[in-house]
Amino acid sequence: MNIHCIFCKQDSSASKSVEHILPESLGNRQHILPPGIVCDSCNNYFAGNIERPILECEHFATARFNSLIPNKRERMPVLPGMLLPGARHAGELRAFRAQVTRDSSGDFYMDAEDEAEEGIASGQITRLIVPASGEKPDHRLFARFLAKLGAECMALRMIENAPDMLPAFIDDAQIGALSAYARFGKSGLEWPYSERRIYAPDHFFQEDAENFEVLHEWTFLHTDQGEMYFVLAILGIEYAMNMGGPDVKGYHVWLREKRGRSPLYPTGLME
Repeated sequence: MNIHCIFCKQDSSASKSVEHILPESLGNRQHILPPGIVCDSCNNYFAGNIERPILECEHFATARFNSLIPNKRERMPVLPGMLLPGARHAGELRAFRAQVTRDSSGDFYMDAEDEAEEGIASGQITRLIVPASGEKPDHRLFARFLAKLGAECMALRMIENAPDMLPAFIDDAQIGALSAYARFGKSGLEWPYSERRIYAPDHFFQEDAENFEVLHEWTFLHTDQGEMYFVLAILGIEYAMNMGGPDVKGYHVWLREKRGRSPLYPTGLME
């Protein structure tokens, strides 16, 4: 049976790579598409041109560092750090620089400037400072990332619930516009999305007397106006994108009507 890629629409029957909908470096080991749903070429394109710069930006590097999320090779992000007190140069106090990482248990490891080694050994250097947050990824790049995730999550639901409808899904004009934007972009086109924090990145949920952390979660919202939104939360930040076109105003209207409650938690945030 011929299989066609949901992004480039080409025959992908010979493709061998599975597609992690969210990158493994965001903790995704569960939501995976089988080979051919996304062809090897598109898979490689997204990994190198969309996901890598997003994961390497300061915002996600610090978030992964703080939440102890390794990449698929089980390596933690490396952040720039400062060691204090530093040393005086030309009458000014200059902090020593360091490269800092962590292990799976949360312990810190660093590679410091040679000049700092003596101060560390003697106990004169007493503070290590690493960034708690950082600059977010390029807005348009992240919009294409969300468009990719929305199309892939829809394909996953189709495979799980109505696999016979997958060809119609691939041929759908609205989904086609979204997937083309994700894969190829379009000069001058902005596909807006909503962004807001709905819980702290270190928030713990409770179920059956056990605490657990949610790295990511997603759903689809169908509004009374006939719109469908892909709603995703990554470490407590909720993003929403209109699957049918580049307009997110309807989502803001829906939020006002629901007094700000997230579609992920329609009856209120779990405690």
